[in-house]
Order: sequence, then C-alpha cells, then structure tokens
Amino acid sequence: MQNDKQKWEAIISPLALRRLERLPKEIIQDIIDKIEWLCSDVNIIKHSRLKGGNEFSLHSGQYRIIYLLDHLHQRIDILDIGKHDETYKKLRNK
Repeated sequence: MQNDKQKWEAIISPLALRRLERLPKEIIQDIIDKIEWLCSDVNIIKHSRLKGGNEFSLHSGQYRIIYLLDHLHQRIDILDIGKHDETYKKLRNK
C-alpha cells in the first residue's frame, strides 16, 4: 500500500525564527511538533484565515503560528510566532 500523502515544506522566516528561539525549550518543541503536523496534514486541515488578509493562524497552546500557503510549491511560509494578542496586534500594524 502506497502513501499518497506528500509532506509540504515549512520555511520559517528570520522574524519567526528569532521569536521561536526566545521561547522556553518545551514550548519550542510543541511549536515545532505543530508545524510538522501542519506539513504532514496540510491537505486535510481546515485552515483559519485571518480577517482582512491572506495569512492563516495555527494555535499551539497560548501561541499562534502565522503562515501562508504556497500550493504551487507545496510550501508553508511561517511568518511569525508569538503569543495570541501580541502576534495579531503586530500583524495589523504592518
């Protein structure tokens, strides 16, 4: 039996990487696990688009992972990672 599910690639922006590296190790691991889950199951997940933009949000505890989907290249661009209110406020102020 062949698995037709193809894993997408996650590209983490320099901003998201800096924010991720500042978090406690256990939270970093939770977020990495969530990103890996997203890459493996991207085609069956109901993605939550943010109001007024093209970005999506994925919850990992009290943290949010802001991302874009590139269907052509099967790539997930991780734009930002942070606490719920802080992340959304920064995104709106761009």
